Amino acid sequence: MMKKIIFSLLVFFSVNSQAGVWDNIKKGVSDAGEAISDGAKSLTEETPPDQIRAEIDAMEKETVANLLGLSASAKDQFNSSYGYAVFDTRKFSFLITTEYGPGVAVNRSNGKRIYMKMASGGVNVGLGGEFYQVVFLFENEAAFNQFVNDGHQVGSEAAATAGDDSARTEVKFVNGIAMYKLNSKGLKLTLDITGTKFWKDEDLN
Repeated sequence: MMKKIIFSLLVFFSVNSQAGVWDNIKKGVSDAGEAISDGAKSLTEETPPDQIRAEIDAMEKETVANLLGLSASAKDQFNSSYGYAVFDTRKFSFLITTEYGPGVAVNRSNGKRIYMKMASGGVNVGLGGEFYQVVFLFENEAAFNQFVNDGHQVGSEAAATAGDDSARTEVKFVNGIAMYKLNSKGLKLTLDITGTKFWKDEDLN
């Protein structure tokens, strides 16, 4: 799969004229995204749904426990929220940035779990990878249902000011949603999920 992704990206370097630069970038992004999607689908097909759900549930529980232990304000928001969603995210950059991962949304009033997916992609200059979790807290039923049922696409950068500065700053609900990002070092100060799409996982629900 990785060879296919790298091959798609190298299409960029075969450009013979300035006029074709953007078309080649877009094709490289599209082909790389399809390669990642095909690989993820193959892994899902080989793993029993019950096992996938159990792994997502374990990730969700650990992430929520970490968040509530790191931020008193997040704990207060969680306790007053209608529901929440947690996603385990993989972000890679090699001329393009690709971000994807599984997750689950939980209705706190009845405990119902809705398994979901997330993905995004774009052109970038850089090389590297990042592993982290994203937590959404929903202030009310309307915000939760819109996220779960209609899908949610973030069109601008969301800055979550917590982490090391949590004693001095708090994440606020915006349009009924508060967002947090965690990695192995704790809470992060910024969360950029521009253009990220979230939707139900038909194979797990």
